[in-house]
Amino acid sequence: MQAKEFLKVPVNSVTNDRYPFSPFPIGWFWVEFSENVKRGQLYSKQWLGETIVYWRDTNDQVCVADATCPHLGANLSPKRGGRLKNGLLVCPFHGFSYDATGACVRTHTGPPTQRLSLNTYRTRETGGVIYAWWHPNRMEPDWMIPNFDDGEWSRLIYSSQEIQTHPQETAENGVDLTHLPHVHSYSDVQSLGPLEIEGPVLKNEFTLTRRLGPTDKLCITLKVSAVVKMWGLGVSTIEPSFEEAGLYVRQFALCTPIDGTKVNFVMALQMKDIGRPNVLAPGLGLIPKRVLNAWFLRIFFGVYQKDISQDFEIWENKKYLTYPRLSPDESSIVRYRRYCQQFYLDSFEDL
Repeated sequence: MQAKEFLKVPVNSVTNDRYPFSPFPIGWFWVEFSENVKRGQLYSKQWLGETIVYWRDTNDQVCVADATCPHLGANLSPKRGGRLKNGLLVCPFHGFSYDATGACVRTHTGPPTQRLSLNTYRTRETGGVIYAWWHPNRMEPDWMIPNFDDGEWSRLIYSSQEIQTHPQETAENGVDLTHLPHVHSYSDVQSLGPLEIEGPVLKNEFTLTRRLGPTDKLCITLKVSAVVKMWGLGVSTIEPSFEEAGLYVRQFALCTPIDGTKVNFVMALQMKDIGRPNVLAPGLGLIPKRVLNAWFLRIFFGVYQKDISQDFEIWENKKYLTYPRLSPDESSIVRYRRYCQQFYLDSFEDL
């Protein structure tokens, strides 16, 4: 099967040399982890081609906005003089003050005489992560990421890496099962059925065998069931489970464009309390559960980082092929690329 029979690509005026589509897909994208946004502190970064500011007010409401004062265009980032006072963002130029909704509530002469507000982004804070919605025409979100505030899961452990790639490329790994044995040394990789796609949500289920340990003799072999879920191209979870041991892990792959060429690829992981640790190795059940869970959390995060890092150089150096030469067992890639088309604004052309 060849993709030429199936695929469409967006015709987009905002492209780079590597991809035939916009570097900024529509959707929800990671801004920061909740614990890193403290009350009374102003933050700034490059996010989807814009310089943004973000802060948490005295009521714990988070604002994410363009770092440009709508009065006369001053840069509101803390490095350029923007500051917080009583939960309000104060412009360094004329002292105009903005609340967490983005509305100007005070000027240097008193209350504003006309309606004035920042260009803000709709936010969603859940599971210890702050996300914001991006649309090239500033349209309101027409779909939502789920609630990840589930008390059964541990705290998140995380890291990030800047990579020269695109969110569509990184998310494609979640459906590309044929690369798993070759790149990551998984064995017995088996799909559990076709992709499930419902609007902006994609689900893929498969099984694999994974060996963990320093040597072939000093290792444990896990027969793992894995569920990949995507909400657009910026938010993916991978949930491997080893039910025999009552072992459940949730990995986050959060890919956020920085500018037209680089992304911030965030890896985060959490797990539930291990239900039957002696299945993994005799005697593990004697270790206090708090210690055991913290130990495995670090181990699994290290494994996750190592596995994902094996893809970094490939992502940075591969070329996107509009007409890939796919085998019949790679049809999920075609369906995935069709799924991706909804996250670009411009029209599509048949190939």
